[in-house]
Amino acid sequence: MEKTDTTQRGTLNQKETILFSFDKTLKEQVRVSETTYLDKPYIDFRIFARKADGEYIPTKKGITISKDLAKFLKEAFNKIN
Repeated sequence: MEKTDTTQRGTLNQKETILFSFDKTLKEQVRVSETTYLDKPYIDFRIFARKADGEYIPTKKGITISKDLAKFLKEAFNKIN
């Protein structure tokens, strides 16, 4: 499942754009997002859990790195066969 969405959260100038998402299980979804927090860009890989009403909420399971380090993750993923 792929989705691109932009939302703004909180009061600390935080914006999020979902770049890609897919279902991990019936109750979990993996999302890759580009976020801006305090005017600094980040890439977030996060597991979201589905609540009983169908809404997904973020879990603590994930990793957030600065966007300038994302090139190293891209290089690592390119080595996966």
